Amino acid sequence: MGRRFEPDGAYFLTQMAACTQWKASNPKMIYPISTSRLNISPLARADAKQFSDYRSDPEIARYQSWDTPYSEAQALALIESQSGIELPPKGEWLQLAIHLRDSDAHIGDLALHTLEDDGDFELGYTIAKAFQGQGYAREATAALIDFLIKNQGARRFIATPDSRNLPSIKLLISLGFVQKKEKSWSEFFKGEDVTVDYFELVHAQ
Repeated sequence: MGRRFEPDGAYFLTQMAACTQWKASNPKMIYPISTSRLNISPLARADAKQFSDYRSDPEIARYQSWDTPYSEAQALALIESQSGIELPPKGEWLQLAIHLRDSDAHIGDLALHTLEDDGDFELGYTIAKAFQGQGYAREATAALIDFLIKNQGARRFIATPDSRNLPSIKLLISLGFVQKKEKSWSEFFKGEDVTVDYFELVHAQ
């Protein structure tokens, strides 16, 4: 959905060290987050093939930071880097798999970025093409927002979609996000000059 940082090998080593320290002080499991149709939990090794497959779809990757094809080895490296993590440390990301409750099919993922200010998070979402248009992205994102508000004291959420990604923008508006035009920016991305919009959702305490 938005611009996602894709880490290299050195980042993975740093992330794993930070995660090990984080796990020691935060041992309680909190997943899955469930809705009537979905289960949401951190990506596992069993998700690598499907994760690689839909990230390798040029239409899925068009507005995202990764390049295609996206190999299963890349998927496994990302999954290993966040092994055992429930919520990312400040400044870090966590990818959460979205599974259908009735079949356990892996249909997409959520991206969760813990920002530097307490209670602030950045969100992203990706749904495999075969499962788009059925409300899964909205349902999963709404569930994650609700969980973070109730269990982590979340106060503010941001999202940064490509301005051409109209379905993503429509989803954010339906969830109550408000565009902050003064915070949007332009950049050269994948051979094009593009505008990245900035959306914000503030939870009233």
